[in-house]
Order: sequence, then structure tokens, then C-alpha cells
Amino acid sequence: MGKLLLTIKKRLYIFVAIDFIVALLFGLYFDVQHLNIRLISIVAVFLMLYPMLTGMAVEKVKKAGRNYKLISLTLFFAFFVASATAFVISRTIFANEPELALGIILVGAIPCSNMLIGWSGIADASVEDALVIAVIGLLLIPFLSPLIVRFSGGPLIPIDAKRLILNLLLFILIPLIFGYLTRRAIIDKKGMPYFMGIKKYFPGVSSLGILLIIFFSVAKVAHQVAGHPIVFLQVALALFIYYIIQTLLSLGAAKLFKLNYAQGMILILGATASSQAISLALAATMFGSMTVFALAFKPILQVLYIMFLIYAMGPVIKQLLEGKEPNTVSLA
Repeated sequence: MGKLLLTIKKRLYIFVAIDFIVALLFGLYFDVQHLNIRLISIVAVFLMLYPMLTGMAVEKVKKAGRNYKLISLTLFFAFFVASATAFVISRTIFANEPELALGIILVGAIPCSNMLIGWSGIADASVEDALVIAVIGLLLIPFLSPLIVRFSGGPLIPIDAKRLILNLLLFILIPLIFGYLTRRAIIDKKGMPYFMGIKKYFPGVSSLGILLIIFFSVAKVAHQVAGHPIVFLQVALALFIYYIIQTLLSLGAAKLFKLNYAQGMILILGATASSQAISLALAATMFGSMTVFALAFKPILQVLYIMFLIYAMGPVIKQLLEGKEPNTVSLA
């Protein structure tokens, strides 16, 4: 089981692609149109976030990272620049598709959290600063994201702001509390070496939650997808445009503020990636089926784009920021 979890973590994009295709076929051959996936979504959210937050050393926030310029700049890009980019895309590419537009708005409103740490480690970036940014960003989501979604998406679809805040608080605070208590209990009873030994399996468990919610969400909209295949291309185009714009803007800011590669890549990753778990879960429990669809295969595209950004563009980014190439991990 442990080996499978590690494989899922390492090759998540492959499992997401398979999950998406199987769910699409399942939804076409079985009647799931009236399936209420709210309870499934709640369970999946906990399964996604609980392991991640168990592995996150929240108590280290006070000690880790002292680059306040980088932290504030990354959070500014992650919340406000990203939401502005998503807003423009929602009013252009999806001008006549309000549920799909809302999906893009959720991408911009809910930035990357724990995944930023993992991506930063792969990219040889500043993991200490990533930890601080991830935790602060996670704690800000229940307060900033509802305001962003309300003002950006409210004219498209009526949004219950109180319910949105409550959902985000439940999605984040409950797993955060349980995760912290679980972490302390394991360390107290088994010791830190044992905890570090099992921590590597946590992302794989979180990925199971992502696969679960994608399966039922896609199955429910399978007939809409089959009837309107152009939607695939629309969503993919919108997401890639979003990623490219965010990459260029954050790279420009990194150059302007004279950040080195380790710091600049944190800014770029924080500005580009968004939380797969929280945005997808929020869409599944609050919004329409096409909003869920807009986010359902985002993990595939995001993982592919981030890998391209790190492995293919890493040397270019290093050259632009420092005048030399980084020692990024080989694809082989």
C-alpha cells in the first residue's frame, strides 16, 4: 500500500487522467445525473487536507523564513494579481458561460498552499520561505477568498457569502486542528524519526481524496461533456492563458525586485499554482456541475505546466535572475 501511495504522489497527473476518463465513461453508461455528491465531497475534502496538514509543521512558522519582502509579494500575487487575471479571463473566454467563468474565478481566488512546499523542494527553491507562505496563505483563504469570489463572481451567479466563509472555515480549520493534534500524538508516542518515516505517504493519501472527488464530479457531468466537447478546449485554453500570464507577471516582478532564483521561483510558483483540493471541493459543495467540470481536470494541466516550468524553464529563469543555470532534478 505504501508503494502505491508513493507512486500516486509521483505520477499524480497520470492517475488523474485515468480517473477522468473512467469517470467520464462511467457517467455515460450509468445514471448519476441526480447524484448528490455533497457528502462525498465533504469526506473527500477531509481526506485531501487532513494528511497534508498533519505533515505540515505549523509550529515552525515563527522560526522559518525571514524574507518579508518575498512573503508579502508572493501573497499579493497569489491572491490579488491571480484573481485579477482570472477575472479578465472569466469575462472574455467565458463571457457567455457563467458556471465555467466561476470555475476560473475560483482558480484565482484560492492560491496554492501546501503544494507550494513540495514544488519548491523539487525546484531547488527556498523551502523555508515556502513553508511560511503556505501556512499564512492557508490561514488567509477563509477570509480573503470569499471576498474575492463574491465580488468577482457575484454578478455571474448569486453567491451566499456567509455559506462560502463557513465552508472554507470547515474545510480548512477542522482538518488543520485534527492534523496538528494527530502530528503531536504520533510524535509523542512514536517519536520524530517514526513520524518522518511515514510522512512521505501523506501526499499519496491526499491524492486519493482528489481522485475521489474528480471521479464523482466528472461522472455527474459526463453527458454535458460528451454533448459539448468544445468545452474541453475552452477550459484548457483558459487555464493555460492564466498560467502563462501569471508566470510572466511574477517573473517580471522577481526581476524588478532583484530576487535570486531560490526566491524568484517561490514567487512564480505561488503566483501560478492554485489549490486543487479546496477549489474543487468548494465547487462540488456550493456551485453548479459545470463549475466543477471546469476544475475537474485542472490537476492534470497544472501538474504538466508546473513540471514544464521547473524542468524546461528552470534554466531560463535562473539565467534571467542570476545569470547561471540551476541544479534542477533530472526528468530521467
